[in-house]
Amino acid sequence: MKKHVFYLSLIGAMCWSMTSAAQVTTIVKRDAQIDQMVQEISADSLESYIRTLVSFGTRHTLSTQTDPNRGIGAAGRWILSKFEEWGQASNGRLQAELDYFTLKADGRRVQEDQQVFNVVARLKGTNPNDDRVLIVSGHMDSRAANVNDPEVDAPGANDDGSGTAAVMEMVRVMSKHSFPHDIVFMT
Repeated sequence: MKKHVFYLSLIGAMCWSMTSAAQVTTIVKRDAQIDQMVQEISADSLESYIRTLVSFGTRHTLSTQTDPNRGIGAAGRWILSKFEEWGQASNGRLQAELDYFTLKADGRRVQEDQQVFNVVARLKGTNPNDDRVLIVSGHMDSRAANVNDPEVDAPGANDDGSGTAAVMEMVRVMSKHSFPHDIVFMT
């Protein structure tokens, strides 16, 4: 009996599935602007951003902010320079800055208060009545096996160089386009 119930249930499920599939029609309207932006994404650019981020040796949150070639400070200034470069092609709609804040000592990983920053770019929307804000982010910092060691190499290609590269490529591509609302990009 159980065998027959199973078969009947299976046949019923298949019939329901085929009937539902036949009754539901999904029409996908592709957005031309989105299609255009997807076409503008460059795998070569993404790879070059990741390689450059890795070249800073470490992007540990507490790594040096003053060395021009190593650490989170150098990486952040490089990202800012790319945002500013792409901002020039946006007719002034993209503005970028370093957003400083204090990371409070927690007695575990952070021994004393530390001033740190995010790299932020804001792409102004075209409709002054549209108060929506879309936020896109990826964390630029990286960690080594010993999370308390800000000196050791922590290249972070995947943690989170890849996410940072994705945000950067979105800034490069999207800054050439217009949107009704503001978009904030942050690493």
